[in-house]
Amino acid sequence: MNQRDLHDCIKDNLEKYFSDLNGESANGVLKMVSHQSESVTIKFVLDKVNQNHSEASRILGINRATLKKKASLYNL
Repeated sequence: MNQRDLHDCIKDNLEKYFSDLNGESANGVLKMVSHQSESVTIKFVLDKVNQNHSEASRILGINRATLKKKASLYNL
């Protein structure tokens, strides 16, 4: 999968999200997308490395303290 595939996936899901609103107002979309993509990415990487926070933080490009804080925030 390349970045274009991920881009298309996000775009398709945003199209569905706005379509499902049926005319209702949307707000906070960027924050919603950012939190959802961040939490699923962190969980995926943690699962891939069997919850090894040192390895996960290296892969994610964040320090272990930040990873621990985000994992706690998202109840991972």
